[in-house]
Amino acid sequence: MIKLLVVDDEQLILDCFLYGFTPPDYQIIVAKTAQEALELFPRERPDVVLLDVRLPDMSGLELFAKLNEADSRTPIILMTGHGTAGTAIEAMRSGAFDYILKPLDVDQLAVLIDSAAETSRMMRTPARLPSDGPTEMETDLLVGQCDAMQEVYRSIGRVARQNVTALILGESGTGKEVVARAIYHYSKRSQQRFLAINCAAIPEQLLESELFGHEKGAFTGADHRKIGKFELASNGTLFLDEIGDMTPLMQTKILRVLQDQTFERVGGDETIRTNARIIAATNRDLQEAIREGSFRSDLYYRLNVYTIHLPPLRERVEDIPLLVDHFLKKYGSQLERPMTAVAPETMDVLSRYAWPGNVRELQSAIQHALLEATGPVLVPAFLPASIREAPTSEDDEIDEVSEQESPEGDGNARLARKLLKADSYNILAEVVNRAEREAIVEVLQETECNLTTAARRLGISRTTLRTKLRTLKISLEHTAEAQEPG
Repeated sequence: MIKLLVVDDEQLILDCFLYGFTPPDYQIIVAKTAQEALELFPRERPDVVLLDVRLPDMSGLELFAKLNEADSRTPIILMTGHGTAGTAIEAMRSGAFDYILKPLDVDQLAVLIDSAAETSRMMRTPARLPSDGPTEMETDLLVGQCDAMQEVYRSIGRVARQNVTALILGESGTGKEVVARAIYHYSKRSQQRFLAINCAAIPEQLLESELFGHEKGAFTGADHRKIGKFELASNGTLFLDEIGDMTPLMQTKILRVLQDQTFERVGGDETIRTNARIIAATNRDLQEAIREGSFRSDLYYRLNVYTIHLPPLRERVEDIPLLVDHFLKKYGSQLERPMTAVAPETMDVLSRYAWPGNVRELQSAIQHALLEATGPVLVPAFLPASIREAPTSEDDEIDEVSEQESPEGDGNARLARKLLKADSYNILAEVVNRAEREAIVEVLQETECNLTTAARRLGISRTTLRTKLRTLKISLEHTAEAQEPG
């Protein structure tokens, strides 16, 4: 549940939130004055604050400064009329998450709130090492005792408190984001912002705007100044996920920031300085990408100050019982499905499976099993069929696929062949994710980003669509902007 503190003295705005953001997805806390907000903020610890720039007892900027001083990690979204947009932009330069114009667009607001809540979660949910001892269920714990994971823990300990760039390498689903957050939480910047961006999920022009910001009129649809992640994360930490998928032009721009710690907003000429600490991650073999000419060697050496390699799950099978026990406790409590034991044959199935989706796939499998469970013991029947029925490594045979079954012109088939050549072990998930992403983006553009209509056309609920937007990192704002002529 996302806890929202809404600060506004207009009852119509408050009603918009109370009727548009309902349990169990959201909890709304209302403050009609700045003084009420200052009293509620430390007591309620909201995930996101929605703040009107005009209040009866204090200006929105003054209140923003007080809340930001109390906890700079809580994302604050400004609500403003056209005439006060400059005030909101000024607040963004001081660290506000974003702003939205009145009258409020509920669909646009929902996507913005969900994005802010995810940012809040990453900053405020600790990612801890096993050596810390007992932890709360809200903690994202790195689990594993094999030699490779012990080296990962040692590496986090060595680099966390040093103000250097860190590069995390590993297949999809191995836990690169959790390692990045662990570095952040053990660092000297743990009370400052942690912002993350998936470099593979956003088109080049929009990615440049997300990272560096833009000036009003910089391109079609840029109707206001935007503050970028490098500026917002100054004094904090910026996590660049899937950096290996950046275009050559973006690689050049990132290299300059790493070298000089300066940049300009898109369409601007003001030189801006940042001291954001960079943590980067990728599932690509960057040295191979350098040989192919798709990744800059000088950028690689800038990123490769300290590298952490995460092992795939199939190479640390001995950790599967520990991971299963951890996920059963965590999600058994959340789903109110306590599980007291795991049948030996279930552990045998889990240990023999290849886990192409790594720890993320195991986590999903345990959640599925808990929802399917009809008793306190985890038996194979509760597991997803794809895992129960998967061939073992001993008898696995790959059938040849004819050209008729896999036509050269089929995009998914081409992607599968590309992943095969890249020696990927996460092919099905990659292909399915791309197919879902393309379908959702197409429908959103056709329906002009109306979530209700888009969900109906896709044949899913509005809540499911919002979940997929978060999971697949599809930005409603970026999808709308992509419709504009360049």
